[in-house]
Amino acid sequence: MKRCVFLTLTFLIAASNAAATGVHIVGGGTPNSNNTYPFWGIYPAFRWQTMWFQSELGEAGPVIKIEWQTWNNTNGGSYSNCDILLCHTNVKALTSTFATNYGGNTPVNVFKGTYTLSGYPVNTWVTIVEPKNFNYNNKDNLLMEVSWQGGSGRTNSMKVRNSGSPPFPGRIWNTSSKTATTGSVQASYHHYGRITIGYVGVAATSLGRVKSLFR
Repeated sequence: MKRCVFLTLTFLIAASNAAATGVHIVGGGTPNSNNTYPFWGIYPAFRWQTMWFQSELGEAGPVIKIEWQTWNNTNGGSYSNCDILLCHTNVKALTSTFATNYGGNTPVNVFKGTYTLSGYPVNTWVTIVEPKNFNYNNKDNLLMEVSWQGGSGRTNSMKVRNSGSPPFPGRIWNTSSKTATTGSVQASYHHYGRITIGYVGVAATSLGRVKSLFR
């Protein structure tokens, strides 16, 4: 029994020290501009998509955090009936039809409800969503969709790259309905961000509690 306990604790200690997650900077390089979409409450509604390439991620596993970086001071806001979706897609550049951009796959809803965005100072990494139910396959590109109906709040400018060397995944948006089927496309668009993939490791503080179970 003691040998089994020792092996168990050894495994847990090793796991707690291992790099359990990978943080990936996405957006095609140094950002050179900003954009206020999709969290801008002057519109009655919003449906918006962007995408990141598989080559920017390079790791399979659960997506546990998506962050964007502020371009300047943001004002925050509240957005009702908000859905945030993630989807695997083989599409190489976004089209003007929202459903087509799924590439035949079914998106996963990773947030549903009233979305509240706080105000932040310039150059701040902002956690946009912390999914609990999406596993990235490291084969397809990763599409993100945000939609809401009824919002408040002014500009929330986040960093993007809209010039330089292609490829660009692009973006699509519609500001009249969260269920719009088509929208406007900007081809030269790459949303800057940080995506964390992987499992959370065992916290060192939890090892004492684990040890006590085997006394």
